[in-house]
Amino acid sequence: MKIKETPGSLDYPLLFTTAVLVVMGTIMVFSSSVIMADARWKAPYLFVTKHVIWVAIGAASMFFTTNFNYRKLQKLSRPILLLSVILLVVVLVIGSSKGGARRWLAWGPISFQPSEFAKLAAIIVIADYLDRKKSRLSKWGGLLPPLAIISLVCGLIALEPDLGTPIIISTVGLSLIFISGANLKHLSLMIAAFLGLVVAEIFRKPYRLHRVKDFIASWGDINSVSYQLNQSMLALGAGGVFGKGLAQSQMKLLYLPEPHTDFIFPIIGEELGFVGTVFVICLFLIFTWRGWRISRQSTDYFGSMVALGVTLLIAFQALVNMAVASGLVPTKGLPLPFISFGGTALVFNMAGAGILLNISKRKTINA
Repeated sequence: MKIKETPGSLDYPLLFTTAVLVVMGTIMVFSSSVIMADARWKAPYLFVTKHVIWVAIGAASMFFTTNFNYRKLQKLSRPILLLSVILLVVVLVIGSSKGGARRWLAWGPISFQPSEFAKLAAIIVIADYLDRKKSRLSKWGGLLPPLAIISLVCGLIALEPDLGTPIIISTVGLSLIFISGANLKHLSLMIAAFLGLVVAEIFRKPYRLHRVKDFIASWGDINSVSYQLNQSMLALGAGGVFGKGLAQSQMKLLYLPEPHTDFIFPIIGEELGFVGTVFVICLFLIFTWRGWRISRQSTDYFGSMVALGVTLLIAFQALVNMAVASGLVPTKGLPLPFISFGGTALVFNMAGAGILLNISKRKTINA
């Protein structure tokens, strides 16, 4: 029996949603960064100029992954994982240090964050394994390889140090394993071990423990939240229903740290109001729905798992970012996908969207 490939239909709602998020992000990066960049570096268009360049690179990567047959990624899964691990090791040795973390490889004005590449690499490798060995997941021996992959990648990223990214990768990886039919008892033990490691990492770094204590204290006294979160919540509340208007935020005037990256969502709330924040949430819900639909309609298991993994990766990051900005979870630096300033993250998120589009337009039938 021969397998014949037939062209499917490109998922235009996903493409349109991604484009709207990127355009909105570019506008908000400009609005949130122009005054800060002028005050600190006398270059008001510094960040938006860089962001536009990264958008162009991201668009190119998205075009490439949309047209590169995703099934070839399965054959390249092991070299992709090897490259990812090498980059994660290299960044620990010679990476640029910012804020006490060694997460970037710098070539002149260009910075590359290997952990962003590692997110997609982990999804591709785990999807490849689940496609080939799904029947073995009922036994511990079948669970150990994907668990080892997750542990290796997350362990290297945790050394940078970075806790948020390992949590995201582990959540996505364990979700794929669960959906593929892993034994619930075994999976529960894996989740318990994962949570234990997270708690240990929190206690290992005093600043992480301080954030958690502030978050718990805020349940009884909202004034106990950190300065950054307090400013974030003030910005969200100040916008009202329709916002103060584009470029009218007060909190971005050097009150709210990182208004163009991790805390861009509160600036959206202040300038565009409740309507603007709901609009952003709806865009991510549409993206998640279309990604889930692509996963369900994929005719090969590898494509289905890759689509689901990419969808969950972007959805979880968006959820955590907005939850942090709203005071629902302890403060953690994760950018808002497609919207926050951040070169490598934007490029690989757009590449991930391209993979989803690729899967949506390829079908197979038995001939």
